[in-house]
Amino acid sequence: MTHSCDFVAPVRRSKEVKAVCAALRVLVERGELRSFQEGKLRVGRMPIDVEWPDGRVSRLRIDIEAATLTFAGLMEAGAGSALYRELKALARAAQTPGRDPARIDPARAMLRVTEQAGAVSWSIIVTRGEYEYCTRRLIELVREALALAMEPMPLAQNYQTAALS
Repeated sequence: MTHSCDFVAPVRRSKEVKAVCAALRVLVERGELRSFQEGKLRVGRMPIDVEWPDGRVSRLRIDIEAATLTFAGLMEAGAGSALYRELKALARAAQTPGRDPARIDPARAMLRVTEQAGAVSWSIIVTRGEYEYCTRRLIELVREALALAMEPMPLAQNYQTAALS
């Protein structure tokens, strides 16, 4: 059963959790996400399972004390891989002031893309309590990153790899 934020401990939820859930609810209504399921809030941290339109599920972690939203281990890409370089370039472009109004406002948030043991994580550090804004922006960028990861390798790379084998 999928729970929305309205049904899970409405009295004890913090304003940060409410803001994240409000943003997710709007994205579900628009069809940008299929659903989300809220976990238990423990020690200022709460997991939310997000179901993408294609049926994949990723875990978004809210850390209220660190003011961070994180998709840990979102996809596989080694630090030296072409995909990881493209993901880092996407993150840099998203934080470049004046490039695109739909990107990250550096006064409201800071985006991080990290790799550990071949798994790439996406995090956004929330400033000025802008949880709803940061949730929307992180979801948009993660959708782009997932689409980038699903793109087939160009034929030239396939031939080059096959020739080296």
